Amino acid sequence: MQSIRPYKQVLNFLMEIIEQASFEPDYKLPSERMLAVKFNASRRSVRLAYEHLIDQGFVCKVHGKGHFTTGNKEQQQAVHTPAKKIYFIVSALKTVFARSILYGITDFCDEHTLDVSIKISKGDPQKEARFIRSAFTSDAKGIILFPLDNESINNELLKLSANRYPLVIIDRYLQNINSSFVATDNHNAMVEAVKFLRAKKHEHILYLTSPSTLATSVGERLNGFYTGIKKYYPSQDNAHVATIKHFSFDDIYQYVTAFLKSNPKTEVIVTPGFQTATDAIVAAVNDLGLSIPNDVKLMIFDNDFSSTELNLIRPYAIEQDAYQIGYRSAATLYNQLYGDLRTEIIRLPVDIVDYTETTPLQRERG
Repeated sequence: MQSIRPYKQVLNFLMEIIEQASFEPDYKLPSERMLAVKFNASRRSVRLAYEHLIDQGFVCKVHGKGHFTTGNKEQQQAVHTPAKKIYFIVSALKTVFARSILYGITDFCDEHTLDVSIKISKGDPQKEARFIRSAFTSDAKGIILFPLDNESINNELLKLSANRYPLVIIDRYLQNINSSFVATDNHNAMVEAVKFLRAKKHEHILYLTSPSTLATSVGERLNGFYTGIKKYYPSQDNAHVATIKHFSFDDIYQYVTAFLKSNPKTEVIVTPGFQTATDAIVAAVNDLGLSIPNDVKLMIFDNDFSSTELNLIRPYAIEQDAYQIGYRSAATLYNQLYGDLRTEIIRLPVDIVDYTETTPLQRERG
C-alpha cells in the first residue's frame, strides 16, 4: 500500500489526541509549527488538517492562542467526514484487468471517504472529453483517467493540466500533460519476460504486437522486448517481431499461419492476452496440426482467462497487479485533493507465472 502522506499523518495524530481528551473540553493541541517539524510537513498540510477538524466540530481555533478540543464526544462519534466526489473515466470494463483496477479504486475510496462516480466512454473520444469537462465544471474534485487507445491530447485535458486540477492517469502516460501516472513497469516487464524464456531454454520466439502508436504502454513493451533479446540472446536471428495493425482475428490468424509454416521451429508466441488474439493463435496452431502447449507455448501479457481456459492452454502469463494500479491511483489522487500537488510517477512490477507448472487453483491459494 502507498505510504501515508503528511496531511493524513497529522490528521490521524490529532484524532488520537482528540479521542484521548474527548471528555476534556478546551484541551490545547500542538501548534502548527510543532506538527510541521514532527511530521516533516508543510504548514499548508498542517493547516488543512486543522481546518478539516474545525469543519467537523472537533476543534476550535482561538486567535493568538492556538487550537483547542471541543470535548464533544457525541459529535465525535456521530459525525462522518463528508465524501469528496471523484470521477473514474474508462473506455470499458470488459476485461479482468479493467475490473481489477476498478476494485482497487473503489476499495481505497471506501476506506478514505471518497465518492467515486464511474464514467464509461465506450471508446468514444468525444464522450470521454465530455466526462472530463463535466468533472471540471461540476462538484467532482478530481479525476482518475484510463485513457482511450490512440489517445490524442484534447483541449479538456490541457485545461486540467493548466489549472492543476487533481488528475491521475493510469496504464499509459500522455505527453505534454503534467499529471501523476500509475502503471505497470512495461519496459522492465518485457525484459524480465525474455529473461524468463531464456531460463526455460526457448530459442525460437515470435512477438505479436499492436503498433506502438496505439499507447505508450505498447511502445514500452516493444522496447523492453528488444532490450531483453539483446541482453539474453547472443544470436538475435531467432526472435521475430510482428506488428499487426488492426489486431483482428483474421489478421492474426493469417499471419501466425504463414509464419509457422515458414518457421516450424517456433517454440513461443508472445502476445497480448485478450481473447481475440489468443483465439486466433490457437485456431492457427490447431489448423496446422499442432497443439498448444505441447508444440507451441503462449506467453500472454495480461491474464484474462478462466481457470478452465488456463488449464487447457497452460501459458506463461505476465500478470500485472491491476488492483494495486487502481488502489495507488486513488491514493495518489487523494493526496492531491488534500494539498499535495507533487507529480508522482509510479511503475509497478509484474509477476511471471508458468501455468505449465502451476494450476490456476494453486495460484489462487498461493
